[in-house]
Formats: sequence, C-alpha cells, structure tokens
Amino acid sequence: MRRTILSIPVIVVMLLALSGCVKENCQNITKAKIFIPVYKGLSEIRAAAVQTLPARDIAQTGKIYVKGKYILVNEPFQGIHIIDNSDPRAPRNVSFLNVMGNIDIAVQDNILYADSYRDLLVFDISNLNDIRFVKRFDDVMGYSIDARGRWLGTPGGQMRDSLLVGYTERDTTYSHPCESPKGDDFVLYDSQSLAFSSSSFKANAGSGAGKGGSMARFAIAKEHLYTVDFSRLQSYDISTPANPVKAPQPVQLGGGVETIFPYGDYLYIGSTAAMHIYDLADPNVPARRSTVTHIRACDPVVVEGTTAYVTVRTGTFCQGNVNELQVYDVRDADRPVRMATYQMLNPHGLGIDNGKLFICEGGHGLRFLNAPSPDKISPASMQTGLNAYDVIPFAGENRLLVSAVEGIYQYDYTSMSNPVLLSRIAVKK
Repeated sequence: MRRTILSIPVIVVMLLALSGCVKENCQNITKAKIFIPVYKGLSEIRAAAVQTLPARDIAQTGKIYVKGKYILVNEPFQGIHIIDNSDPRAPRNVSFLNVMGNIDIAVQDNILYADSYRDLLVFDISNLNDIRFVKRFDDVMGYSIDARGRWLGTPGGQMRDSLLVGYTERDTTYSHPCESPKGDDFVLYDSQSLAFSSSSFKANAGSGAGKGGSMARFAIAKEHLYTVDFSRLQSYDISTPANPVKAPQPVQLGGGVETIFPYGDYLYIGSTAAMHIYDLADPNVPARRSTVTHIRACDPVVVEGTTAYVTVRTGTFCQGNVNELQVYDVRDADRPVRMATYQMLNPHGLGIDNGKLFICEGGHGLRFLNAPSPDKISPASMQTGLNAYDVIPFAGENRLLVSAVEGIYQYDYTSMSNPVLLSRIAVKK
C-alpha cells in the first residue's frame, strides 16, 4: 500500500488554507429525508377490497369520533380503528376497517360515513366485527387532500387520474451556509424542498348521531350529513341513514375551508381566513348568514350557547403568524361580535363543555381553561408530554378524549386544575 508523507510545513500551510476557506465559506451538513411518492390509479383504489380486519395497533392517530360506548379513530389514509370504550380506564381495540384514503368519519344510527380520497363510502356497522359496505358516491369530496396534504383537485375542477397514496423514504444529507439555520422538519420531496410541521397524524353501535372533534370535515344535523372540502359544502339527506340522498348541487363557500361544526340551527365553518355561519332553515341548501374574517391562519371552531370559540395558529399550510383564541358572541347570526382574544402557543383542536374549555397546543401539550364568560377565561392547568391535535369532551361526564401524536388519551376533568389521566392507547410504529 502506497503511503504519502507530508512534511510539517506543508500540513501547516494546508490547515491555514482550509481554515481560511471555512471562515469564508462555512458549510454545515444536515441530515434530511427524501420522500419518493407512490401513486395508484383511481380505478385500482376503487377496486381495492374494503373489509373488516382483526384489531391492530395504531401506527398514527388522526381524527376521532365518539358513538355510544365506541371510539372510532382514523389512521390517516389507512382506515378506522374501532375501540370499545365501555371502561374508559381500559379501552379495548375491537377491529380495524381498512379504507384507503380515509380522513373523516361520521355515524348516524348504525351507518358509518367515511371518505376515501374524493369518494364518500357508506357502511353498516351493526356488527363491528363484520362491517358491511353499502354504497359509494364517486367524486363528491371535490378538492380533497392526499397523503402529504396536497389538494387532489385543481381550480379548473379537473381531477387527477392517479392519486398519491404514500411514500418510500431514504436518508440523505445536504449542505447549507453556517449562517442559515436549518429547519427542524426540512425534507426533500419530488426534487422540491418542503417544510412540514413536526406534529405531522359482534356489537351494536346504538342509535342517533355520534360526535366528532373540532377538526372534522363531516357533520350531522337535521337528519342530514354535511361534508366540506377545500371550497364546497355538500349535503345528503340521511333520514334513511343507509340510503343517503345527495343534494343536486353543493354550496360554494370560497377557498381555504378546513372544518365544520354543527350547533343548534347552524353550521359553523372554519377556513384559513374566516369563520362562516350557515343556517339550516332548509337543510338541503344551507344559507350563508355571515362571515367573520381574521388573519390567515388555521381555524377550527366550537360553539356553546351564544359563544363561539375559534383558534387561529401558525402552520405549514395556513401560513399565518398569529396563535390566538378568539371568542365571539354569535347570538345574532348575522352580526357576530368578537368579545375577547387570548394569546396561545400553537392552538389546534378545541372543545367546550359547560364553561370548561380545552385547547390542544400541539407539541406544547393540552390546555385546560375555565371559561365562565368570554372575558373571564383563565388557565386551570396544562398537561405536557403529549403533542395534542384534537379533543372531544363527553358532555356531563367530565371526561375528555384526546387525539395526540403519541396516542389516544382520556382524562377525568372533574378537577380542571388537576385532571386525572384515565387511559392511553399508545401509538406503535
């Protein structure tokens, strides 16, 4: 083996030269990931079997829904976990319904409604160990989202023939000037640079409608199912739950729509720039009553009595720079009035139960607040160690269901200053 020996003076000269280069052109090396997209044709997705599978561990939490003694947990783009919550201290995983592209769910009587990318699927869940497919509505979800949060439609209304269903990934490194801080969630995708949030997702079900969280895009009210996509509100008459009748035309909402919350005779719709209020005098065609605009930010909303609670936050897709709780008087649906604003850390989903307010603060944890009136909201406690996304309070039971990155949590909030953790279903990769 050939060896090269350098004299001491040569080494010193080289080190000095290198030092000068580093000083002038300092470069840091940062680890990153390359995500390689995996696509499937729409016909292949629709032909894929939808079936009930044995219970399995939750690999990623998504939206949550409560129906009777059961909790339905969406695993983003994979399907729905069915949890028997008869004993909140020991919830039991019952089964898993694989639904490719699923994000949102709602239940009326024994009928489950679930999206599958841009389609709406209907299931009979009378037997949660043997869920039966009933019906499919094609292309009704409009501009839905794919596995990386991209809209699947285009402003011209044309849909893609193939959908992004997942990624393979590999580690890589990249260099950047020392004076340029790296983003904690910097990744490479499709030869483009993207920044993603670190917080990045035989039994009878009983009668009546269930309850979703504040991040839901599905809502049930007045014997109708309402779904929102990026810009439209679609209604279905579900007076016969197993046979939904789709309204001929959707209601145009404008862009940036994210969430929908039913309360009384109204639908409260959150978007990246506003809160919209629609009345249900004609359940088939909800009518706009008012719009309250705010700085561009992610925007879920919940309502209790004559008060609406809205969180706005910074986020990858929302592009906002404000983290707040905004409180509105909505007793006049035509003229909502902002009553108060409270600074938050990074508020996501929220819930309200008889003056007890719960706000998910993302990676900062879960906030418990006393809210006797809009101008007297005060902190009660803060639970840390979880990256909280959305909540559902069990009205009258002092029990809170939480979807977090780490799993599904349940708390007893009899004491708001000292809530008790009842159970946790941990995510297992």
